[in-house]
Amino acid sequence: MRAHPILIVLACCLLAACASGGGSREPMVQAFADENSTDGVVPLSQAIATALPDPASPIVMIYNHGTDWGGHFQDCDPRSMPSFLKRWSRKGLGGREVVVLYLCTQEVEDRFVMGKARSQENEALLDRLIAAGVPPRDIFLLGHSGGASTSLLTAERAPTKFNSAIVSAPGYGFAWLETEGESYAWMPVEYDKWRRRLENADDMSALVFLYEGDIYAPPGDALFLGNKTNVEVVTVRDEDGDGRLCRDEPEPHFYWWSFCFRTGQLEEVEAFVLDRLEHRAWLP
Repeated sequence: MRAHPILIVLACCLLAACASGGGSREPMVQAFADENSTDGVVPLSQAIATALPDPASPIVMIYNHGTDWGGHFQDCDPRSMPSFLKRWSRKGLGGREVVVLYLCTQEVEDRFVMGKARSQENEALLDRLIAAGVPPRDIFLLGHSGGASTSLLTAERAPTKFNSAIVSAPGYGFAWLETEGESYAWMPVEYDKWRRRLENADDMSALVFLYEGDIYAPPGDALFLGNKTNVEVVTVRDEDGDGRLCRDEPEPHFYWWSFCFRTGQLEEVEAFVLDRLEHRAWLP
């Protein structure tokens, strides 16, 4: 029996999508690049044309928001991006221009392969940036909560396509389990899958912020990342024991947005970026 031509074409398209780093849908982003910023969320190709007229020149920061299952700062909302990223896009960093791409995910994770869909989406974005002329050394992935895990898991699948990850409170399934009505008895299962994948990321380079008292991303769950040669883990402590890490942010999980982070940890973040721009080395 001869296959129908339309079925052949469809099969070829599916194979091509599976072979690519992260599927075939064009990533959707809002670019923050001082006067070259985009007006809202646009296809990546449009953002590149607008914000990256000289792709080899700026530092490119890709921001991954949290999961899309509710919670504070979890949906695609570029206005909620941490203010220090917006400042970098206006003022630059280390004498270089900075372009920030806020990635609005189009993916929904599969419970059995948590993190795969969004890390594939990140890889697809990286492939397009590199094809446009952005050097991998000049690309950093940032994220909070589910977006932090997305950035770290991208280091597991595509470590040579970007420089380093800078993440806040990496999480591994609370929002998914809550929305699906699952028992918290599943948490050890989700944690084990998440940890094993990250432990296998031999070429990961990252700066990881954890927060004492964070009930959504308990800091003890991610301390193992500090065993990796190119990963720095910083745990922000509740020094006075009042359950608050900062006066202007009562919930530890969202310390990333606080005045205290900007005054207490941001200098360390900037030093990390400048150091990795110069010294990042990949495994052979």
